[in-house]
Amino acid sequence: MTAPAAPVKDARWNMIQREPYGLLINGKIVQAKAGATFDAINPHDNSVIAKIALAGAADIDEAVAAARKAVDEGPWGRSSVKDRAEALKRIRKVFEANADELAFLETVDSGKPLGSVHYSDIGISLEAFDYFTGKLMELRGTATVMPTNDIIHHKLFDPLGVVAEILPWNGPLWTGVQRMIAILAAGNAAIMKPAQMASLTFMRLSQLLIEADLPPGVITSLAGSGSVVGEALVLDPRVDMISLTGGIESGSRVLSQAAASVKKVSLELGSKSPNIIFADADFDAAAMWAVMGNFSNAGQVCVSGSRVLIQRPIYDRMVAELKKRLEAMVVGDPLDPRTEMGSLISRSHAEKVWEYIEIGKKEARLVTGGVPYTDPVRSKGCYIPPTLFADASPDARIAKEEIFGPVLTAIPFDTMEEALKIANDSSYGLSSGVFTQDLDTAWKVSRGLMAGQVYVNTWFGPVLQEPSEGYKQSGYGGVGMEKYMQSKNVFFRLKP
Repeated sequence: MTAPAAPVKDARWNMIQREPYGLLINGKIVQAKAGATFDAINPHDNSVIAKIALAGAADIDEAVAAARKAVDEGPWGRSSVKDRAEALKRIRKVFEANADELAFLETVDSGKPLGSVHYSDIGISLEAFDYFTGKLMELRGTATVMPTNDIIHHKLFDPLGVVAEILPWNGPLWTGVQRMIAILAAGNAAIMKPAQMASLTFMRLSQLLIEADLPPGVITSLAGSGSVVGEALVLDPRVDMISLTGGIESGSRVLSQAAASVKKVSLELGSKSPNIIFADADFDAAAMWAVMGNFSNAGQVCVSGSRVLIQRPIYDRMVAELKKRLEAMVVGDPLDPRTEMGSLISRSHAEKVWEYIEIGKKEARLVTGGVPYTDPVRSKGCYIPPTLFADASPDARIAKEEIFGPVLTAIPFDTMEEALKIANDSSYGLSSGVFTQDLDTAWKVSRGLMAGQVYVNTWFGPVLQEPSEGYKQSGYGGVGMEKYMQSKNVFFRLKP
């Protein structure tokens, strides 16, 4: 009997370099001055797949000085709109030429299915280049008619200077590209700080950026912990703005630390988003979007619809339909093209989600999921099955606290007023949804929801064209390209 052939190693793994991925400082890729590194870990099996330079105090100081020089003394500070547009086009060309490699790295570093990365993360990133390049070419000031004829007024928009962008681990590539391009389009120097749990893709992109031939210091990439790199950037007076996408705790700490220098801060934080399904909704569409809206990227999306409020006449039927769809979902190796949901980002985060699942078992009815995988593949990694709880009280912890994992909590309601009361009883207000075929209901609920985004008969939206600032603890300090700019009023007095 012939022995089975040995499995063929995926050639794409050869794209990962053996030496540590360096920092991008002053237009060069360099290793950390102290020689420190940290591991990039594949959450599929918790294996170490690469080393990344760990930025320290000396690296941060040099990086900030280079960024400051780029806007104060270098050509970037005097760049025209055309100059910046041409720079964005060069970066886009480099990005697109290496999209397959970046998608692979994003998959093995974060656990996202490869097909989803190509469709969503790469697609959104390319769209960001096109959108901000176009918006940059249409930048306009304004003129205002003043009360007296001897005064002429113009409002102008200037760059802020040096902007430090602290990235989240759940969307390091597309979030990083979107923020970086917006910062550059506005005329600033960008210091990018990817999350330590998901740095690999952005640090590889940083190597590729050398090919875009930008002035030194215009883009900086510093990998490391928030407590070292992030805090140093927040406290450094040479940094004009801190922008962070992340959790409430991180945002609160940044806001507190930035207060001493009254530094401009923008925070895009968490959510516990309600998805309200009325009895007259298109049943299949509502079920599809309820699953997609909460289980994309294994529930690790800031706008996930993690609370599904279902009107009582269809409650049992909808819970049964959600159960069926979740149990049919293919969960496994992110490199397998059949996979619909991959792993969570890390072992530590998976443990936090498991703690919430155990809490949920005491608070509500477990409909499906909630039990660890035992097969030899998924049991080694950070996998959690799609989990659904039903009959939860609106005051249950799994209905109030952000879990940030593949866990959906179903809550019944009777009236529109009750649904709005439950939906708005939260410290968050990032996103929300309503499914109904009644226009009056859709409009009244949309107006009543305390959230920066309202999806009607869908989930997810065009965040580039219409960025949304969250209500309450979900957002602070502006959104979009405009948050990276400073308005200036210029008044001219004419001679009599």
